[in-house]
Amino acid sequence: MPDAGGRDANRIQEILAALIKQRLRVSLERVESALGRWRKGELGPFEAHAEVLAHVARADHLADVMSKCGRERTASLLRAALDARLVSRDEVERLTGEDPDTITAPEDLDTEPAAAGPRLPPKREVVSKLLGDGPILVHLDARRPGVAVPDSVATDPRLVLRFGHGLSPAITDLDIGDDALSGTLSFGGVFHHCVLPWSAVYAVVSEGDQRGMVWPDDVPPEAMTSSDDAAEAGDEPPAAAPPKRSGRATHLKLVE
Repeated sequence: MPDAGGRDANRIQEILAALIKQRLRVSLERVESALGRWRKGELGPFEAHAEVLAHVARADHLADVMSKCGRERTASLLRAALDARLVSRDEVERLTGEDPDTITAPEDLDTEPAAAGPRLPPKREVVSKLLGDGPILVHLDARRPGVAVPDSVATDPRLVLRFGHGLSPAITDLDIGDDALSGTLSFGGVFHHCVLPWSAVYAVVSEGDQRGMVWPDDVPPEAMTSSDDAAEAGDEPPAAAPPKRSGRATHLKLVE
């Protein structure tokens, strides 16, 4: 490869920066598409959120790929830029001193990484923070081991329970423990002490401003679909139902 100093080095950096921008743009377009489908009710919120997490993972992976140095690596990335039509064959040959046809683009550049689960904060931490601001809706798979809820909803993989301080009726024994979220809730006027192991919780949303978090690895397959016909559980309307959402399909049930 010719001397990488001076203008050639600057030009190589420009090409690689353009390659990064092109890959990030494509990834963001996937996010935009997923969010657009979610707004139309064609995609479930967890699927849309998973695409956002996938973008974060792709960006981290791209940075890792680009950080690997060396003559062969630079030539390989320039070949990828050529394939993306960001640079001409003649310039790649001039910058590398090689025939572009003999250079192979890096295989790991197109590897689709898994969404980075470790980036997500602990469920207990998220619940504590959101509860400090108001009531929350906790989405859980009631079939998971250790879950304690009324028998009528014990097989629901898309159960949503409302927790908060100062509710009516009050949850006097609300506890955000190391292993589970628990408290006595009212189901159609009948009280039941509920225990929600963190392993069963897959999403938490603030009732007021819809801030929240989804843990994709814990979302059951049944919750990954979108439908308009999910009925609210219980024979009586909740005493303090949250505001109705308009214009968006939901697959989630609300139990209070």
